[in-house]
Amino acid sequence: MKKIICLVAVVLMIASVVYAQKKMSITAKDLPGLQGFWTGNVTFGIQEGAGSAATLEIFNDKVPVKAKLTISQFPDTLASSLGLSPGRNEFESEDGTITTQGTILFTGPTKSFFEITRAGDKKLRCDYWFKGLRGDGVFTRK
Repeated sequence: MKKIICLVAVVLMIASVVYAQKKMSITAKDLPGLQGFWTGNVTFGIQEGAGSAATLEIFNDKVPVKAKLTISQFPDTLASSLGLSPGRNEFESEDGTITTQGTILFTGPTKSFFEITRAGDKKLRCDYWFKGLRGDGVFTRK
């Protein structure tokens, strides 16, 4: 039994190190390198494979961070349930802050958020919550 507990502890420790290496903190001095145009995909969190191509444009290199997220294709049923137009939708924010966890956090009405994490020099990951919909995404430098 002790061997199993030790083995589980070692596996969890290795997994946490691997996860920590993939996530890179964002600081104010990183913002000039993040400014610009990023392309990728976001998931809608409603079913496996539900998602869309998306672009993220970061406009400035200081806090508050200004950005625009463009989602290419919102499904009709999902868009109507969220009060959005089907198809292409754009979301702009001018209130991005750098968190103590090393992410950029944008907040919106109804407790919505969009959070960006660096996953390498030319890769960003995001997590969001919007009107009860939780999802994520990956962007690369264009």
